[in-house]
Formats: sequence, C-alpha cells, structure tokens
Amino acid sequence: MRRLILCLAAACVAVALTASATPAKNPHGTTCVLHAKLSAKNETTGSTSVAKGHTDIKVRTDGTIEFKTKILNRAHETFVAGHIHQAAVGVAGPIVVPLFVSPSPPTSARHIKQRGIATPNAGTTGAALCANPSAYYVNYHTTAFAGGAIRGQLH
Repeated sequence: MRRLILCLAAACVAVALTASATPAKNPHGTTCVLHAKLSAKNETTGSTSVAKGHTDIKVRTDGTIEFKTKILNRAHETFVAGHIHQAAVGVAGPIVVPLFVSPSPPTSARHIKQRGIATPNAGTTGAALCANPSAYYVNYHTTAFAGGAIRGQLH
C-alpha cells in the first residue's frame, strides 16, 4: 500500500512539473516556424547557380507571414524575385506567397539579406503552410534562371 501511495504521489509531481514547464505563449503569437535550405541542386529548372541560401518563415497566429532570407551570392548573379510555391520535391508549382518582388530592385550583392512581411495570394493561408510545410518550397530567381536559380523545400 505504501508503494502505491508513493507511486501516485510521484505521478502527481511529474504531472505538475510537466504542466509548469510548458512554455509561456509567445507575445507575438507564432503559430509555426519553417525553414528552407536553398541551392541549385533542388531546382527543377536545370539551374547551375552557385548561390546558396536559407529562408526562415514565421507564421503568426493572426495569419501574418514573416520571412528572413540570407543568400551567399559568390558569382554576383542578379537576383530578381523570390516566392513560396506549392509543390512537392522535384515538381514545379504555382506561386502562393510572393517574398521578393517588384518594386524591390534586383540585386547582385555577394551577401543578400532580405526580410519582411509577405501577403499570401488568394486561396493560401499561413495555417496551410504550417499544416503541411513539405507541400511548399521557396525559390529565388535570377536573370540567368528566370524559372528559378535556387530552391529549398519547407520543413
């Protein structure tokens, strides 16, 4: 009987500790954080770009989509656009969230850093990105590879 009481007490303490260790809600209300590693080998366009990069996507509880992209552009290629597309690995898909588009000027800087708030196209929501991130990819376009120079699947 003593063992049963000790086991029950230990279980209650474990439950209380687990509940108190739950992280506080983020004051900015983040629903999910997604990542994509960008490279030419992931592209479906035959790109031979030597640029590499990384994009972080934060979807806020209010549906806002924030992005931050860093690209190492050793060959000084001219980057003209960046988007989130909907498609599986190895498949080209439609643009669902524009990231880097006109009126942002093209850039051929060696170190490209971009951040901002993106507005999804009609029919796409931040919740959809969070629910199935691998159904989406990020890619950036250059003047040499208008269909996409570097790409990475979200995860």
